[in-house]
Amino acid sequence: MGVHRAGALPPRVVGSRPFPLPHGTALSVMESRGVSERAALLALIGGNEDRLTPGIVLRELIAACQRDRAHSAPLRVVVLSTASGEPDLLWSQYEPAFRALGATPTWLDPRDREAAGAADALEAVRTADLLFMTGGDQERLLDVIGDTPLHALIRERHRAGTLAVAGTSAGASALGAHMPVGDLNEQFAGPPQALHRALGLMPALVIDQHFAQRKRHARLLQLVSLDPRRLGVGLDEDTALLIQPGIGARVVGSGAVTLIDGARVSDRRDPAPGATDATVVALENLAFYLLPAGTSLQFEEPAAPPHLQRLLQALASTQALGD
Repeated sequence: MGVHRAGALPPRVVGSRPFPLPHGTALSVMESRGVSERAALLALIGGNEDRLTPGIVLRELIAACQRDRAHSAPLRVVVLSTASGEPDLLWSQYEPAFRALGATPTWLDPRDREAAGAADALEAVRTADLLFMTGGDQERLLDVIGDTPLHALIRERHRAGTLAVAGTSAGASALGAHMPVGDLNEQFAGPPQALHRALGLMPALVIDQHFAQRKRHARLLQLVSLDPRRLGVGLDEDTALLIQPGIGARVVGSGAVTLIDGARVSDRRDPAPGATDATVVALENLAFYLLPAGTSLQFEEPAAPPHLQRLLQALASTQALGD
């Protein structure tokens, strides 16, 4: 299955208006060195967002994209459903949701790497204003589009500020440096697992979703412990972290975003006293942050306390850390 168009696409114009932040909890920090001011909006969604009403997460996503444009023509949204095992069902929900919000949606569903490099797939992304990656299986998504011409085009246009990118559930996890996969236990136990490379649009982050609902705190802790340079981001369902690199970020929806900073962590694993083949795991000097809906962050002012500097710089960064 390739590209499925839903209506004619209007001419594309992209502006550079600032990313406005609503009233709420406000923090700010100087823009981190090396952050591109041109990178486009990126939205991390925890899954199970209301797409029938549609609810606040999709409404705020479309509104944020529209504010970053120089005209009011319908936003061109490409729905990439490669991660899903039920792409037809998801398209039947997202297509009317985006239309209800005034956007013009197109369906893109490559199922193999050849399709991910096809001319129609590349043209769909080349002419889009927003790429929306659905939930499903992040390994399937990476197997199909990772290191393909489609992946390269997405990264190029996002970093140039001409393509906003959103991911929900598996689509959100795929946007970080590494990602949780099926063989990574929900509980923090056993020997260290191998890291699984993601798409890398936000290379300073590792991202998990359905966070509070599926009790994935231990899983994100393990991801952070495997690469403490990355900031762990845990997204509750029906909750989004909207990031405008170089400008700001905010939390919208019905839940919260958990951040885990392991930059100073010490990871000790000692034999469990009195037990056979068991280990006591000790993670010390971790920092946890809980950002409820309504929290807003700004990257351009030096007012944040020092312990928040790394957190905000990681959220702002689109620069590779060097693996």
